[in-house]
Amino acid sequence: MFDNAGDLVETAFLMEGLLAARQYFRGPSEREKTLYENISYLWNSAEWDWYRRSAQSDALYWHWSPDFSWHINHRITGFNEAMIIYLLAIASPTHAVPPDLYYTGWAGESKAGVDYRRDWSNSEEGDRYVNGHSYEGIKLDVRVGRGGPLFFAHYSYMGFDPHLRDRYTNDFENNRNLTLINLRYCVRNPKHYKGYGANCWGLTASDGSSGYGAHAPDVQDDDGTMTPTGALASFPYTPEASMAALKHFYRDLGDPLWDVYGPRDAFNLDTNWYSPIYMGLNQAPITVMIENYRTGLIWRLFMSNPEIKTMLDRIGFKADPAAR
Repeated sequence: MFDNAGDLVETAFLMEGLLAARQYFRGPSEREKTLYENISYLWNSAEWDWYRRSAQSDALYWHWSPDFSWHINHRITGFNEAMIIYLLAIASPTHAVPPDLYYTGWAGESKAGVDYRRDWSNSEEGDRYVNGHSYEGIKLDVRVGRGGPLFFAHYSYMGFDPHLRDRYTNDFENNRNLTLINLRYCVRNPKHYKGYGANCWGLTASDGSSGYGAHAPDVQDDDGTMTPTGALASFPYTPEASMAALKHFYRDLGDPLWDVYGPRDAFNLDTNWYSPIYMGLNQAPITVMIENYRTGLIWRLFMSNPEIKTMLDRIGFKADPAAR
């Protein structure tokens, strides 16, 4: 009942798409000018600084409710799907937060940040944002534990081009390593689920036979549910392995996995369960990230917004040509 709230994460995902669209519709027609102006109005109206709660806060908060205020009290702490929030909040031309919040809130190592990471991951590995451990033979610079579900490498990066480096890591390389850990875990298949392998991988959040779940490459969060968006939205990071999964999902599993809107949300071959739904939350990253792999179009559009360049300079992101 407390979640009748303004949701800063969903607002950021919406704005990420709108800013990419704003740069695409830059033609001279009145319709395009109107669309550009409407998107700019929405962008300028988003009150990112409100979700700081106070001028002394070192982080942003996920929810605010007009009835229950800050009752949910969910501090936005990395690493999860929410990096784009801090980027847009710092980039805002009207309601910006200080750039230091990227390193105190998102990448912060305060007690609040450490406790948050340790609590949700049940792990002390990565509880200080920097991880540095190896999983499946692959090192993770940052992330909690084994990295979590694959959508952590997708949602914030549908518009934001990760070929950049902050103080801690090159985001593209770190996302690729997260993806490879997921792939290798599925190939090793320690829980011996039916179907897992080099062409059937990609554990991430999705529908499941018992409801929505955040499936991930660890014993606690792997129940045999495979989600096509995991591998397919990872095309920029692992194109060969993602293509192998696409061919398997379409050619080998086919019906009942594939239908009018593409792949159904998830399946579990151990229990012969296929999701009855398509989920836009998982379909959209497939489409956008395949296009980013093919042409980089959405990355180029989003990154061409002048506010984004200013934000990168304020935080201290640097280009890293080695990550291609």
